[in-house]
Amino acid sequence: MRKFTTRAMGVSLLAGGVALSLSAVAAEGLYTMDELSDADVFDSTGEEIGEVEDILLSDDMSLHSLVIETGEVLGLGGREVIAERGTFTVATAPGNADFGSVEYEVHVEMTQNELKELPEYDQDWWNQTSQSLQQAWENTKDVSENAWQNTKEATSSAWYNVKQGVEEMGNEAGQATE
Repeated sequence: MRKFTTRAMGVSLLAGGVALSLSAVAAEGLYTMDELSDADVFDSTGEEIGEVEDILLSDDMSLHSLVIETGEVLGLGGREVIAERGTFTVATAPGNADFGSVEYEVHVEMTQNELKELPEYDQDWWNQTSQSLQQAWENTKDVSENAWQNTKEATSSAWYNVKQGVEEMGNEAGQATE
């Protein structure tokens, strides 16, 4: 009975894991940067507020943010703002999901007033963000190195303690048999 229950639980966990991995894959899309770079951007009310002007990537080539041009009329008066990853979603425009005709929509969950508060894409933003990301990397690198050193020391200490314990058990066993 115990073996059957363990096997049934294992099969259930395996099936659940497969279902979870399939849903994770199904949620992931495939996007073309060329088409995304001119996608229309909509606010939380569904009103078009601009278009994607540029796509910024991090050192690891993951999406960092979008540059959105807003308020442009006939090519004049636009303002470029930064929408960082997590503040927008990208969706395939209705009826345009085929290979040769993919078009995207970008949706930001903010009103036009909130959109005006986004940082402007300029040299100051670029320099500050670049420095912040570099500092974050340096901090992460230092923490990782320290964690690795601590792990090595703890592992070495644990092995030493196990070795000492085994030697003591061997000595005690030898004395008991004499």
